[in-house]
Amino acid sequence: MSSIVLAAAEDVRSKDSEQLIKELSEELGLLYGGDGTAGFQPSDVEAPRSAFIVARLDGYPVGCGAIRPLDDTSVEVKRMYTRSDFRRKGVAQAILAEAERLALEFAYSNLKLQTGPKQPEAAALYERVGYYRIPIFHGDWDEVLAFQKDLVLKLV
Repeated sequence: MSSIVLAAAEDVRSKDSEQLIKELSEELGLLYGGDGTAGFQPSDVEAPRSAFIVARLDGYPVGCGAIRPLDDTSVEVKRMYTRSDFRRKGVAQAILAEAERLALEFAYSNLKLQTGPKQPEAAALYERVGYYRIPIFHGDWDEVLAFQKDLVLKLV
């Protein structure tokens, strides 16, 4: 069995995408209450300069993430999720790397995201891959940790 995780943009309304979003929403609902959607709608990532990303291991969907525009220069990372059996195997890093690649392709200069304090592993991952803490930029939740990563176009 391969250990290479491949992450790529896919249709947010596909069966695999919908199942991953459902699992994430259920997990977040248990952690924070409510329906766990954090206001996410599939149409959020059907707009220009947005994408829904699915990570696969040997073709099996193991995680997801999304980017949606905040403004002309900033994109928000949403719906980051890795199935529990595949955590700590590079899935989230692969999703974030693809999100960053797409953000550069779409001409954004930074990515922003929000997570919660009940997800310390996620916060640690974001800091490990170059995100830094910023003030909350969306919503009025009490339990939010906000992060940003600035993108640099690499010339070859």
